[in-house]
Amino acid sequence: MSTITQVGSYAKYLGLVRTLSTAQSNVDDLSRQMTTGTKSVDLKAYGPETQKLLDLRAELVKRQNYVQNIDSALPRVKATDVVLTSLEQMASDWQSNNLMPFNPGPVSLTAPYNDNPDGMQVRVNTETSTFTQNARYTVTATPSATGGNGTFDVTVTDGLGGRSVRTLNLSRVPPTDGDGYNFTIAGGPGEGAVLNLSFDKLSAAGSSSFTVSWPQADQTLERVEGAMRDMQQLLNERFGDRFLFSGSRFADEPVTDLMAGKQHSKITFNGQSIQSEDYFEITLNGKTYDYQVQPGDPKTISFIAGTLANQMQAEDPPLPVMVTMQNGIITFIAKNQGEPFTLDARVVNAQTVENWASEAATTTLPSTTVQQVDRFTLGGAGVDIGDTFEFTVAVGDKDDPFNQKYYNTHPDVPHDLPAYQEYTVRYTVTAEDYAAGITSVTAVAGQLATQFSAKNPAPPVTMAQANGVITLTSDNTLSASHPDKTLLFSTSAKAVNGTLNNTVTVATLPVEATPLTDVPYVGNPSLPFYDAEYMDRGNNTKAWEKSRVTVEDGYSIEYGVVSTDPAFQTLVQAFRMARVAASNPGKYEEYIEKSRALMSQALDSVRSVHAKVASDLSTLEQKKEAHQGQMNGVVDQIASIEGIDQTEVAARLSAKMNTLEAAYTVAGKAQQLSLLNYIA
Repeated sequence: MSTITQVGSYAKYLGLVRTLSTAQSNVDDLSRQMTTGTKSVDLKAYGPETQKLLDLRAELVKRQNYVQNIDSALPRVKATDVVLTSLEQMASDWQSNNLMPFNPGPVSLTAPYNDNPDGMQVRVNTETSTFTQNARYTVTATPSATGGNGTFDVTVTDGLGGRSVRTLNLSRVPPTDGDGYNFTIAGGPGEGAVLNLSFDKLSAAGSSSFTVSWPQADQTLERVEGAMRDMQQLLNERFGDRFLFSGSRFADEPVTDLMAGKQHSKITFNGQSIQSEDYFEITLNGKTYDYQVQPGDPKTISFIAGTLANQMQAEDPPLPVMVTMQNGIITFIAKNQGEPFTLDARVVNAQTVENWASEAATTTLPSTTVQQVDRFTLGGAGVDIGDTFEFTVAVGDKDDPFNQKYYNTHPDVPHDLPAYQEYTVRYTVTAEDYAAGITSVTAVAGQLATQFSAKNPAPPVTMAQANGVITLTSDNTLSASHPDKTLLFSTSAKAVNGTLNNTVTVATLPVEATPLTDVPYVGNPSLPFYDAEYMDRGNNTKAWEKSRVTVEDGYSIEYGVVSTDPAFQTLVQAFRMARVAASNPGKYEEYIEKSRALMSQALDSVRSVHAKVASDLSTLEQKKEAHQGQMNGVVDQIASIEGIDQTEVAARLSAKMNTLEAAYTVAGKAQQLSLLNYIA
């Protein structure tokens, strides 16, 4: 075979290979078209429509990005809308009388507890009293330092820093304030309260206590504080990785305690005086400050309160609490908001002596020749300040004071019997007398003897005493004209142990109102008091920054709400004022009116904020829908350029596959020949 022939045969072989490659490429291209639905991935295949296709693809990507931005913002706006719905409903509900009554309701008092009913018994005349605060009132009576013996300095404290003192002697000073005596409280949040007290008994030192409250106002307070906790939780609502109302401080909880304030507490030592060996103790934040009264110390409440206050004021480093003392009342105020302290106090009173008076007995019966002698004994190892000793000599017949019954039954006797009369002497151990040496029952008996001898008119009885034994001897003997009379007088005696037991009241004062001028809010960059960063920074522009989303060319939306928004500040202040009202029943109506006005403003403001959020939500949804509609149009245009006719491509693919199959058949037959045969 010639060389030319051989070369021609090889060329036929190469042509077969090219035919197979081209056919396979055509099948692959048509298969891809069927699979992808597009003509080609090569832009060159689109000829003059290439630039239009590129523009359409860019438009599609841009709108997809807008939709992605909207999808990122939309759930947070929806969550904000839900929270605002709750806050708006809260502001609306709290304008009803059911949640926020127009008045504090009726006052409630516990029955007074008299710790020494033999010495002092107190009644509270509620109809003539005026109360202003939830308080535990303590009434303490001590022998007066300025009045005569039997006169008492009566102190009323409310445990909140208020006090009132009057000097009373029931045998000399009748009530001039209606049924009882008025005590007007001065100082503290309970100032202005007027307690009209009746004393069924006031003969020795003692104390009484009772509690005043307003159940309806207390229930309102519980509801208000519950609502404020709910509001705090709503403003700290978290969605995904960020807090909804924190501004651009996404990971930081924005709101702290809405009821935060500087704790303000008081310790009141109830009473007027103290005694040697009385022990007083205050525990502040776990540390104890104490003092035991020494014999040479001033015996006043102010002394012990000042001594303990000085101990706390001398701390180095200084305490986180400001401590002051005035009028025997210690005031504690936290230096920083949101930093509470623990406070407790107790008093251990000195041991007292139990005194007694024996029953008076007639040791010598009278006769026409013998005088009557009665005797009784005052007992006890000593006496205490505030103890009262008394005895009464009664001459005549109490049941027949003018002897008319006797004369009627004895018409022949002379009418010379004395009318019934009592001669009572009473002595109370005062602090001044105790310091002067009246420390024993013998000394007390001497005081009683002095009083008895000074009685005018003088009793027809002579008194003598020795070592606490008191002897009473009649000046006369029995009259022979009245043989049925067997006694000239009768005697009774008693000792009333006074209780100078000091007590202490620890109380945290109710919240006070802040002055209001207009809608109370701070502006950017200042932080409201309830912001979590308020104590550390006071200012932060990030707390005011809202999120922004671009939804189309040249148009972006600032969306979301920050916890510092004036609407929330007003709502918080409205609830705080309601809390003040419920905590101060005496001024409830004044404060609740302010709260209602603020609540109405807050409702309007929250509705306005909510309307903006609802508008943003609607805009985002509309823009998303518009983009999706336009994206569908762009997709259709791209499909008109890139798209294929499925029927046509399927027919072409079938034909190309037949051609490819035929080519492979020929190639297969060729492979059956040897190279030598093929060349030959």
